[in-house]
Amino acid sequence: MKILGKKIHPRQIILFFSGMLVVGSTSYDVHRSIKNNETPPSKEQIQAMEDYLAAKRRR
Repeated sequence: MKILGKKIHPRQIILFFSGMLVVGSTSYDVHRSIKNNETPPSKEQIQAMEDYLAAKRRR
């Protein structure tokens, strides 16, 4: 198959789009993580963390 005057194999096309999928999904995941961390933790989350830390200190 020729694209832009160069011979390109189907494997190269599949590899390119697979790489783009990985980059896109990673970018989305990073963006989502940043967005979720903008909200402050709830009282329940803070209490759960304090309980967890207290349990770890007792061991």
